[in-house]
Amino acid sequence: MYKNRVVFALSILSLLTLSSCNWKENRLVPPDPGEEEQEDVLIETLNKRMPAEFEPVSMVKMCFPNNVPLDVYKEIAKDNKILLLCNPSSTGKSRISAARSCMQEVNANMENITFIDMDIDDDYTYWVRDFSPFYVFDKKSLSVVDFTYNRPQRTEQNSVPKKLSQYFNIGYKKMDIVHTGGNLMQDGRGTAFSDDLVISENNNNETKVRNQMNQYTGTDNYVITIDPQGDYIAHIDCWGKIVAPDKIVVAKLPETNPRYSYYEQVANELANTKCSYGYNYRVYRIEEPGGDTIAPYTNSLIANNHVYMPLGENASYNEAALEVYREALPGYEVVGIEGFDFAESRCFLNTDALHCRTHEVPEQNMVFIDSREVYNGTVELQDEYVVKTNVVDYSNTGLETPVIHYSINNATYVEAPMVQYKESTNYTYSFTGLESGDDIKYYISAENSAGYSNVDPSCGHLDPHHFVIA
Repeated sequence: MYKNRVVFALSILSLLTLSSCNWKENRLVPPDPGEEEQEDVLIETLNKRMPAEFEPVSMVKMCFPNNVPLDVYKEIAKDNKILLLCNPSSTGKSRISAARSCMQEVNANMENITFIDMDIDDDYTYWVRDFSPFYVFDKKSLSVVDFTYNRPQRTEQNSVPKKLSQYFNIGYKKMDIVHTGGNLMQDGRGTAFSDDLVISENNNNETKVRNQMNQYTGTDNYVITIDPQGDYIAHIDCWGKIVAPDKIVVAKLPETNPRYSYYEQVANELANTKCSYGYNYRVYRIEEPGGDTIAPYTNSLIANNHVYMPLGENASYNEAALEVYREALPGYEVVGIEGFDFAESRCFLNTDALHCRTHEVPEQNMVFIDSREVYNGTVELQDEYVVKTNVVDYSNTGLETPVIHYSINNATYVEAPMVQYKESTNYTYSFTGLESGDDIKYYISAENSAGYSNVDPSCGHLDPHHFVIA
């Protein structure tokens, strides 16, 4: 479990072994070994951790047939690998050959598509988001965590998680609760979000739900909201989406819409919820026209610095929604996905679009950078500002020394190595010599020997951690 909301002793004695930067002289000051050493409380990443959708992804699962235009597969396969679950015909005949022909027909990148047979009940139950397992790092090993899918009549789909664990050759465990992937989003740092469907579907036993999610997925902060849409589906991805450790996108309806106040209620609740960095989530609103007009903007897919946003029927609302993602995730490639093909009866819906029909598989060899209680906003003047982070190399190949990148008063970014604290996975860096009015931006990068890298925060220099000295 996270030892989260971590507090470090900030006395000078406890920091004698840390790196310092006297930025006035633009040089590193060698650390003083000191004569005494006080015990610090370290940032500890969950032994069990559900990686977030915006973390590195090895592939995107989709179904065939999937009731989306073939160009959707082609678009995703340009920059991401696809694991295509091919549902055999009613006679049990493999459809891999047919799927391959369809992908070739639209000139999809065949090197990025892997085809496997997978029984999924029928051709019209292709919501791989909902019946896929939760992926969890158990210490440093990726595993599958299953649940009872809230469509129990779909017996083949209920067996998919175990089959995927065998396919990937990773561990398998099953929770004793009813759940569904469309009603879960997580930040990768122990916080997850669902609406209260997860409670009602488990005989209103909230304690059991929370305990199971904590035990099997490491979720120690489970935020459960109302369902603002008032729709039977009650899936959180129909109205909201966490896109970064501190950012959530929430749909916004016209004030004349009868559900307007409910959407405002959940948006305000989330805006008053603290993220793992220690400040409140930044909530971005995507306007929807309401009524019967299709606008499934939060039902998007994030995969490896790409946002695939399903387009609706209104061009001006489409463009405004794309701009919200661009604002929230600078540096990401934001792609509008056309999901309409009425000639073939293929169409996105507000409650069923791209997120519902895809599911990411985390990269097993990723680097994870876990910063907590970062410096943000206006902070009091003090002698020293110690940046702390925990860096986990899931590849076990060896971690290159993490680097802090910082800019003071909008100067050019400077890079400096961070210092490992004792023999832990914690790294620190200390700023000294700052003065009132100084404006500091910083982000952290890390890479392992297997060639996988990451940054924190996820947009790097385009949206870094930022604080100003009072």
